[in-house]
Amino acid sequence: MAGEKRPRTLVLLSMGYDSLSTWHQLGRPSAVHFDVGSCYTRPERARYEKLRTSFPQLLPVQDLSWLGANEESDAWVPLRNLLMTVHAAALGFNDIVMSAPADWASDKRLMFTLTTTLAMRVAQPGVGYRVRRPFSHWTKAKLIAATPAALLEEFAYSCYEGASLPCGRCSACGRATIAHLAAGREPPTPPPPGLSFREFTDLRRGSANGSRASQVARMHPGEWLYVPLRGWELLRAWNAYRKRQDSRWR
Repeated sequence: MAGEKRPRTLVLLSMGYDSLSTWHQLGRPSAVHFDVGSCYTRPERARYEKLRTSFPQLLPVQDLSWLGANEESDAWVPLRNLLMTVHAAALGFNDIVMSAPADWASDKRLMFTLTTTLAMRVAQPGVGYRVRRPFSHWTKAKLIAATPAALLEEFAYSCYEGASLPCGRCSACGRATIAHLAAGREPPTPPPPGLSFREFTDLRRGSANGSRASQVARMHPGEWLYVPLRGWELLRAWNAYRKRQDSRWR
């Protein structure tokens, strides 16, 4: 691959809403799924294998299941993205695409993509490695709104409990619900009726993964700059939720 001039793009496809939307926005290029041995691996892998039957550009599942032993209580798997990006490069790709918008995790931010890119370029000069998040300035709601609903409904999975169907209680389910409402889409799990605004916003924390102390500890101060932008979408989601509640009682 040394001296290759044209980038070979590979999307890291977790089967969450962000990654599927990113893959779609880029024209559905080559992609790969990593089995990281987390508690929610099985439904993610099943959906990827199903998607792969229709898209031959998707690579076979790559095994990093031994990482699951390090999974933390908030579902974060340390070093997962670092190992996945290097593994993707070793598969013969030099344009590695991550799908995370602004996020609390330390390995889903600009500093991570820059330093990983630099490390691989130092390790193998002349290849032109690049790790990037092309939609990092987009919110989850914007990504969902720009992606065909049928694709997400059939293949996307975002739940920390790992059941065949999303639990509707964890923080991943709560964020997906709010993002869908903000995008004007039907949420994958219906929110409970009769919530106050505070209870509605707390869906992002989830009852199954209630404490976000570790997430906040890992969040860079600059990430809070995205809060006002997210606030408008939160209000949109709240208004959509209230309209749903009003229609129930008519």
